[in-house]
Amino acid sequence: MKTIHRSLLFVIVPLLTPLTSYAEKAPDLVMPVPGTKGNVDSWRASQILGLNVKNAGDETIGEVKDLVLDLKSEKILAVVISSGGFLGIDDTLSSVPLSVLRYDSNTKSFKTKLTKEQLSKAPQFKTTEWPDYSQAATMESLRSYRDSIGGDVNAPDNSAQNEKEMNRGKKTPMDQGNSDKDLQITKDIRSEVMGTDLSFNAKNIKIITKDENVTLKGVVESQSEREAIVEIAKKHANSAQIRDEIKVKTK
Repeated sequence: MKTIHRSLLFVIVPLLTPLTSYAEKAPDLVMPVPGTKGNVDSWRASQILGLNVKNAGDETIGEVKDLVLDLKSEKILAVVISSGGFLGIDDTLSSVPLSVLRYDSNTKSFKTKLTKEQLSKAPQFKTTEWPDYSQAATMESLRSYRDSIGGDVNAPDNSAQNEKEMNRGKKTPMDQGNSDKDLQITKDIRSEVMGTDLSFNAKNIKIITKDENVTLKGVVESQSEREAIVEIAKKHANSAQIRDEIKVKTK
C-alpha cells in the first residue's frame, strides 16, 4: 500500500514548525482555527488549500493547490502551488518545500523569499500529469531542489539556529554552493544515502557542499548510521574535505 497521498482530509499538527533560512521571522505564524479560541498550532488542510502565495515584492505567484504527505513518516514532503501564470507557463504546478513558506496574518496569504529564477527550477508538472510521489526519481528531484535552495525541509534546525551557527563560523544550508560540481556532489551523496535502508532521519540529514568541501549535519539513530553516511560522502568527495557534524540521537 502506498504511504504517500497528495490530498489531505485531516488535521496536520504542526504544519509550520520547520523553517529554514528562507522563512522570515514574523510575530504571528499561526492562523486561528474556526471553532477554537485564539491561535493554535493546528491547521486543517482545507484552511491551507487555495491560499495565495506571494513573493518578497508582494506579487501573487500562485496559490496552494495541494500537499504531499508521507503517512508513514508523518512528514509534509512538498507544497504544490499553481505557479504557471507567474512563470509564463500555462497549466503548470510547482512542488516546493514547506519550509520556504510562512503565513502572513496581515495579508492572509503565504509569503516566500524564493525568486522567480529559483521558483522556475522547482520540480514542475502539468495539472493533468501528476507525478508519482512513491517513485524514487520523483523524490530525488524534490531533494535535489531543496539542497540547491538551501537545505532539507525536515532538518531539525531553523533559521534562528542557522544564525547562531553562522556567528560561530559553522556551515548552514545558506552555504550550499551553486556551481555544477558542488550541486552534483550533493546530489550524488543524497542519491546514494536514499538508496540505503537507513532511518528516515538519516536520509534527511543536511548535505552542504561548497568549493567541493562537504559538511554533513543532522541527527541519526546510531553510530553505525553516522559512519555509513560519512563513508558514502567519502566516495563522492575527497575524504579530507568531509566535515562530520552529524550527531547520534540520545536514548
